[in-house]
Amino acid sequence: MNTKIAIFSDIHGNLQALQAILKDIKAKQIDEVIYLGDIISIGPNPKECLDLIIKSKIMFILGNHDLYFLNKKYFKEDIDDNEKEHQKWVDSKLSAKYKTYFNSCPLQIVKLLGKTKVSFQHFLFTSNKIYPFESLNIVKNGEINSKLDGLYDITFIGHEHNTFEIKKSKKELICVGSSGCTKGDNTFYTILNYKNNDITIEKINLKYDRKKLENTLKNSPYPCSDFISKIFFGIQNS
Repeated sequence: MNTKIAIFSDIHGNLQALQAILKDIKAKQIDEVIYLGDIISIGPNPKECLDLIIKSKIMFILGNHDLYFLNKKYFKEDIDDNEKEHQKWVDSKLSAKYKTYFNSCPLQIVKLLGKTKVSFQHFLFTSNKIYPFESLNIVKNGEINSKLDGLYDITFIGHEHNTFEIKKSKKELICVGSSGCTKGDNTFYTILNYKNNDITIEKINLKYDRKKLENTLKNSPYPCSDFISKIFFGIQNS
């Protein structure tokens, strides 16, 4: 069986980037689309992005921000008051039906491609019974390298907004990065090609309507919008 899977993550309310990605995916012969979580929060269009994901019938894996909306028990201790205020704004944009949708979404999908087991998840799991993901600090301090032994043959993750790839023995960890939190007019997604028992990985770079995103951000005075615009999108609001 040959298959082509499109993978992306962390759109974070950037509707224009999401539209560009889905348009490009539609133009290609893609068999499945897997989204690795965090469709909401940070950016200005959480509801519109989530509606488009649902309409497109994309396989959705829960991220930490999706879990924050689903239940506040997932708030970590390091969530500060400003982030909580921002989350209240996100909550105000989404009705209860979206909780029903998120409740139907998994934390992980595992596929067997030939003899290769491939996992798709938002980030590496922890034994914590409430918040399911490891801290991002394991990327910064290099501890993530020691986690590969317990993973599947290939593991795709998001959460960390910068892309990276780690290979150890016969294990491979691929972070697809954030397709929404970009500081230029580019976005991207990943294609996994499985053909004749061989797996290849391809990154697709795209342009999106950056000007429209900037205008939306400047006219959306939600909590932390100036900070978010600067840090996550490289936009200095005047």
